[in-house]
Parts: sequence; C-alpha cells; structure tokens
Amino acid sequence: MPREKVYDDVEVHDMNEKRQWNSKDAKSGELQNGAPVVWKALSVLIAMLAVAYDLSPVDAVPDVVPVFGWLDDVGFTIMAALNAYQQFSKDQSAFVVRLAKYVKWMMVAFIILAGVAVGGLVTAIVALVTH
Repeated sequence: MPREKVYDDVEVHDMNEKRQWNSKDAKSGELQNGAPVVWKALSVLIAMLAVAYDLSPVDAVPDVVPVFGWLDDVGFTIMAALNAYQQFSKDQSAFVVRLAKYVKWMMVAFIILAGVAVGGLVTAIVALVTH
C-alpha cells in the first residue's frame, strides 16, 4: 500500500466554484470566503460613518456650496459602498473586485483633491475680502 503524503497547505479546486483551503482552515473545516472578518467589520463601520456624514449638518464642504457641497457626500458614500463590495465579495481575485478596489482609491484621491481645492478657494476668498 502506497504511503500518503501530508501537505501543510492544500489548494482545492472545484469545477463549479473557486474555494481555497489553507492548513488552518482545513483543520477547522472552514472555507475562506472573501476578506477576513476584521476587514468586513471595518467596511461596515466605514459604511455607517459615511451614512452619518451624509446626514450630518456638519460637512467638510457645506451643502450650501453649489455642486461641491453634495459631491463630497456622494464621494464618501460611493467609496464606502465600493469598499463593502470589495470586502464581502467571495472571490477576491475577480476582475470586478479588483476594479472596485482601484475605483475606491480614485474616489479617495478625488475627495482629498476636492477638499484641497475648496479649501484653497475659501482661503483665497477670505484673503481677498480681508485685504
């Protein structure tokens, strides 16, 4: 009778679904689905903070400023939704998940640039008015 080899890390491929086992998960019998629980919990927290920011009367850019006032709210909400989608997706290597990741970081950069632009505009207006 041939001797069986024991491997520390095993990758199991199913024809219907991609699932990965590692040695720790194989011992406990749990499948690795998506991101770790910590990242999923953090994405839920970020989504809740984005909704709170949308409902809050205190904004980085006040809602009375035409266009820019709502763009920061929409930007935070889209970023939080993309982050949640990315973390809760079962197949982390899928094209759509990777695309969500890059769009999410572009939204973060857009929010920062919009904040800097509006801050610079407000600073310039205050400097012109006070001098």
